[in-house]
Amino acid sequence: MKAAVFYRPGPPAVLRYEEIARPICRSGEVLVRIAAISIEGGDIFNRNDIAFARPMESPAHVVGYAAAGEIVEVGTGVQHLRAGQRVTTVGLNGSHAEYRAVPAHCTWIIPDQLDFATASAIPTAFATAHESLFEYGSLRAGETVLVTGAAGGVGLAVSVGQARRLRLCLLRAFLGATGKSLREVVRGLVGSAA
Repeated sequence: MKAAVFYRPGPPAVLRYEEIARPICRSGEVLVRIAAISIEGGDIFNRNDIAFARPMESPAHVVGYAAAGEIVEVGTGVQHLRAGQRVTTVGLNGSHAEYRAVPAHCTWIIPDQLDFATASAIPTAFATAHESLFEYGSLRAGETVLVTGAAGGVGLAVSVGQARRLRLCLLRAFLGATGKSLREVVRGLVGSAA
């Protein structure tokens, strides 16, 4: 199979597009034929010599966190997935290739109306938004969050995915719809202390 690989960390020039062995589907994993990839910030950090903190798993390190495609093989012990299903996947590496073996719990079935390219970009953005708000931000249901820049994948995930759990206030929508200043909007949300 073809894959984007590197043999040592560094700038984009270290990347190669080469023929390598197809991954083996082990117990608890699925093998996915990749249809689309998502290039994430972490892909760049992992390739850089400054940020590369863990040892490479093989001499030809396959790049990539996120991808979507069709399951072609299911490892022993996997009960909820089957060959032929369309899934999106995440992992620390291995997505920028024709095939990817990934733990079954790192896959999500793609709805019929969603294309592979869009699906490949969803897990990382939504997981980052969730971790930022709930893990690091310690937010709880019913609290108010003021998002000052709902841009990019993470901003979209915050505005769409997390709105169900929080009173989420999108600054641009408020300012555009009300014509109020930032100070007026914040004061209305949190009281006169703003």
